[in-house]
Amino acid sequence: MLFGGIMEDWMVQVSSMEATRIARRPTLLASLESLYFLSPVLVGENAIITAWVDYVGNSSIDLSLLVEAENPIMNEKRLTTLAHMTYVAVGRDLRPVPVGVCIEPRTPEEEALYEDAIKRRKAREERIKDRRQRVFDTSPPRGLLDKYTVVTNKVVMPEDVMQINTLFAGRLMRLLDEVTALVATRYARGPVVTASVDSTDFYTPILLGETIIAYSTLTYVGKSSMEVMAKVIKRDEITGEERHTTTSYFTLVHVGPTGRSEPVEPFTPTEDWQKKLMAEAEERRRPRLEGLQAFRDNAEKVRELLAQKGLAP
Repeated sequence: MLFGGIMEDWMVQVSSMEATRIARRPTLLASLESLYFLSPVLVGENAIITAWVDYVGNSSIDLSLLVEAENPIMNEKRLTTLAHMTYVAVGRDLRPVPVGVCIEPRTPEEEALYEDAIKRRKAREERIKDRRQRVFDTSPPRGLLDKYTVVTNKVVMPEDVMQINTLFAGRLMRLLDEVTALVATRYARGPVVTASVDSTDFYTPILLGETIIAYSTLTYVGKSSMEVMAKVIKRDEITGEERHTTTSYFTLVHVGPTGRSEPVEPFTPTEDWQKKLMAEAEERRRPRLEGLQAFRDNAEKVRELLAQKGLAP
């Protein structure tokens, strides 16, 4: 089956192309809303990504993407995921600039998509209201056990950047999927798949020549699933300056030869700080599970709306 990091990279590629086309200037990924992978894309299948614009603000563009897996032999499609991303148009100095484009919903279907985008936008603004302070939090995260923590260093090379010498966000998401899967595989002692990625906000861009310091650490263990935190720090090796770029939580599931979930060894916290980490993870896990069915229903609704408008492939 397709590696989740590759799918995330593809989704960012498609959405970045659409955002840049609308803005007519460079754009940077500002946030990626919670992702649930409802079904995998198997070897030999086609991944169909449909992207559209939901909302355009002064300097930001909200897009959605519907991803389907197509079996070309059976001529069948199934829903893989629905993604929502926000981009910001920037100038050469990387500061936000006006987009200069206005869109308005013209049909009830478009109005529904527009209203959903407004709700996500308000939730995102509340989520990142302290982002100016978060950028200075460069401390390494603490996981349940040191042996389930991986620190990855990577220099941003020319092949990793976009037209304004900033790291392409798809490359970063692919890297984070790799390092979180490494941690989960180490704990499960078997193959894992990405089940979901919590909302991911980007506080500052990473530039050509800077070092990516990616911390991935185990923060929760369930029956067959594991939560792994990914925290990214960027470092200028010449000045020594460091900035917090993003923190996200990946949920990965241990699977067997048939692709079905299989249990992992239980983890029993013994230290107070471990119990606190598990309790905090439980608080994140509860709405994540509750939101899964709503996410599935909304994805199917969007799929139907696109089909009615003749936009679905």
